Amino acid sequence: MKKLIRVFIIVFCLFFVLQALPGSFLHIIRRYTLKIPEYISEGTLQLAESIDQLLGEDSGDSDPDADSQPSSDAAQDQPSDADKEKASDDQAEDPSGDSPLEETDESRTGPTEDSSQQAEDSAESADPESGDAESGSSEQIRESEEDQDGSGENSRQPDITYYYYTKISKEERLLYDAMLSLAQNFGADPASESRLLDTNPSSDEFAESYTRAYNALVRDHPELFWIAQSKAQYECKYYLLPSFGGKFKVILSLSDTSGQEPVNEDGTTIYQEEEARMEAAADSLLDQVDFTQSDAGIALQLHDLLINSAWYNRDAGEYDYAHTAYGALVEDSTGNPGGALCDGYALAYEYLLQKAGITCIVVSGYAGASEGETEKHAWNLVRLDDDWYEVDATWDDLDFLLSPTEDGYDLFLEALSDEDYMSRIRHYMFNRTTEEMRSFTPGDEFTYVSHKGWVTLLRPSVHIRSTADESEISRDYVTPLAPDAEGTWYTWDMLTGHE
Repeated sequence: MKKLIRVFIIVFCLFFVLQALPGSFLHIIRRYTLKIPEYISEGTLQLAESIDQLLGEDSGDSDPDADSQPSSDAAQDQPSDADKEKASDDQAEDPSGDSPLEETDESRTGPTEDSSQQAEDSAESADPESGDAESGSSEQIRESEEDQDGSGENSRQPDITYYYYTKISKEERLLYDAMLSLAQNFGADPASESRLLDTNPSSDEFAESYTRAYNALVRDHPELFWIAQSKAQYECKYYLLPSFGGKFKVILSLSDTSGQEPVNEDGTTIYQEEEARMEAAADSLLDQVDFTQSDAGIALQLHDLLINSAWYNRDAGEYDYAHTAYGALVEDSTGNPGGALCDGYALAYEYLLQKAGITCIVVSGYAGASEGETEKHAWNLVRLDDDWYEVDATWDDLDFLLSPTEDGYDLFLEALSDEDYMSRIRHYMFNRTTEEMRSFTPGDEFTYVSHKGWVTLLRPSVHIRSTADESEISRDYVTPLAPDAEGTWYTWDMLTGHE
C-alpha cells in the first residue's frame, strides 16, 4: 500500500515538472507524456480501490471478489432468456427476444472498446441532454471503410448511425460499450470489462437499464446474432467504492452457454466463423447493387435482393437462427439456406443497409388483418435524407401469404403471371408512413383487372408498434424510442417511374 502511494506521488509530481519544461524539449518527449494523465487516472482508481479494501476490513466490504454480488433481476443473465416467446402466427415473431431500450439524446463517435477509467470518467462527465429524439442525433455515428476497388463508382463508404445507442443514457452506453467489447473479443483476454456507475446495481432502476443496454446492443448489431439467440450470456457483478464518491464498480463477463467448445485451436471462435459467413453472404448481395444510385434506390435494390434470396420458415423454433440476420442471409439452425422469420428479415435488412451506409433500425409490435387479429411481428424503419420510412420486407415476400380460392382460380393465376402487377404488390409495404402502416387498405392500384374480371391479392391490415406502457410485460423498451415515419417522397412508384 505504501509503495503504491509513493509511486502515485512520484508520477503526479513528474507530470507537473514536465509541463514546466521548455516547449521544444517537451515536444521531443511529448509522445511519452501524453499517456501520463491516463496512468494517473488508473493509479487513482487503484489507490481508491486499495483504500476501500482496507476500509472494508472493518466495514464488511474488504474483498471485492469475495463480496461482489450479482445485481438484482436483470444482471445475472441475459434479460431475453426468461421472456422470449414463440409466436403462434406464421408471420409473427419478436425481433430479438425481449428487446427493451430507452432514450437519451446524446450522440458520439460510436461505441468504443476502451475500458480505461479515463474513458469512463469522460463519458460520465459529458452528457448533452438536448437533441432531436425523433431523428436520432445531430451527429452521425460513423464507420469508414476503404474503397474496395479504388474507383468509387460502385462502392460505398459506410456512414452508420447506431440509432439505439444514441437514445440510451450515459450509464447505459457504458454498459453497452462493455458488452460490445466483450462480444468483439470473445474468447480472448481480457475476459471481463468494468465500468464505474452511480446507479445501485441492486436496484430495479439498474435492472431496467441493464436490459435496455443489452437490447440496444443486439438491435444495433445484427452481427451479434449468436448472443441474441443465447449462445452466450452476460454476467454482472459489482462492489461499492465508498472513497471514490460512492460509485459502484460493475464487472461484466461473457460466457458461452451453447454446450460446445466455442474456441478453435487457432484462437478464433465458431461465432466469428459464422459472422464471417454472414458478412460474405451480405457482400455477395452488395456486389449486385448499383451504388451510383441514391440511398433510396440502393435501399430498394437491397429490399429486392433480400426477399428474392430469403424465404419464410414458418416451422422454425424459438431459438432458431431463423430469428436472426444469419438465418435470412446464410441458413437457419437446421441448415435451410435463407430460412427466416420476420425478425430475421428485419435484422438482415438492417445489416445490409448498414453495410451500404444507410441508417436502418428494427421495430417490433403486432401485425395482422385487424387490431383483433394480430400476432407478434417485426419490421424496419429507414432514414432517407431527413425523413423516415417504414418497410416490411417479410410481408413483401408474399409467397407464403398467397393462397387462391376455388372461385376465380384462373384469374388468380393470371394475376400471378403479370410481372408488373406482382412487382407492385411485392412492394406494398415498402417506404410507407407510420400512419399508412397502422391502418392499411389496398387501393385500386392493387387490383388486377382483365377481360375475365378483377381480383386483389391484398387485404386490409394493421401494424401496431409496442408502446412504453407495455414495456414491462413485452420486455420491449426500444420500439417506443423509434421515430414516426412521415416520408412520402421515396415511394416505389416514384423510384420506378410508375407515377
